Amino acid sequence: MKLKTVAARQGVMWVRAGFRVFAQQPLAFGALFALTGLAVLLLLQVPLVGPLLALGLMPPATLGFMLITRAVLGQQPASPRLLLAPWSDPVQRRRLLMLGLAYALAVLVVSLIVEQLDGGRFDEAMQAVADGTATPETLQASGVALGLTLRLVALSLLSLVFWHAPALVYWGRMDVPKALFASVLACLRSLGAFTLMGLTWFAVMLAFTLLAQTVFTILGRPESAALALLPGGMMFSTVFYASLYFTFVDSFELDDDPPLEQTALV
Repeated sequence: MKLKTVAARQGVMWVRAGFRVFAQQPLAFGALFALTGLAVLLLLQVPLVGPLLALGLMPPATLGFMLITRAVLGQQPASPRLLLAPWSDPVQRRRLLMLGLAYALAVLVVSLIVEQLDGGRFDEAMQAVADGTATPETLQASGVALGLTLRLVALSLLSLVFWHAPALVYWGRMDVPKALFASVLACLRSLGAFTLMGLTWFAVMLAFTLLAQTVFTILGRPESAALALLPGGMMFSTVFYASLYFTFVDSFELDDDPPLEQTALV
C-alpha cells in the first residue's frame, strides 16, 4: 500500500463525484442511509450504553457506504448486504469492533473535555432548545459560542484520525493502531483537499438554504422553508457518505485490492 499525493482541487471533485454516483441509484442510496439512521435511533434507545453503541456503529457504517459506492460504480445494485459485508470475516469483524469502540470512547472523552472547558453552557443551551424554552439570551450566553467552536474543532481533528481507518482495516488488512496512524498521515498530506471539500459542502448547504428561503418567500410561505431543509439535509448527508470512497482511493494505492465482484456480494 502506498500513499498518494492529492491536489487541493480534488476536494471539489470528491463532492461532484458523490453527487454523480448518488444520481445513478438515488432511491437505493437514500433507503440505505435511512436504514442506517434507523439503526442508530434504535441503539440510542438502549439505556446507558445506547449512545456508545450508536457511535461505535459509525466507522463500520462509513465502510459499508464505501462498498456501496464501489458496487454502484461497477454497475452493481446498492444492496443492504453490502452494509454487512465487512462483518463476514472474523478477523475483520474483531478489528471493526475495536475501531468502533475506539471511536466511541474518543468522542466521549473529547465531549467531556470540551464540556469542562465551556462550563457546560453549550449542553444547557441545547437542552433548552430541545425543551422549547430557549431564548435569544440563552443562545447568546457566555460559553455557548465557545462550546460550539471547540466541538467543531475537536471533532474535525478526531475525524482526521478515523477518516480512512475503516477502509484501511478492510482493504489494507491493517490492525487498528496502524490504520489510525496511516489515516492521520494521509489526511495531513491531503489537508488542502479536505479543507476545500469542507468549504464546498458549506457552499452547497448555504446555496440550498438560500434557494429554499427564496422559493417559499415567492410562494408567500416563508415560514415553510424549513420543510425543505430536512429532506435536503438527508440527501446531502447521503451524498457525503457516497463520496467517502473517492477520498480513500485518491489517497491510497493498494497492492491487493479485492475484486469488485467479491466486494459487491452478488
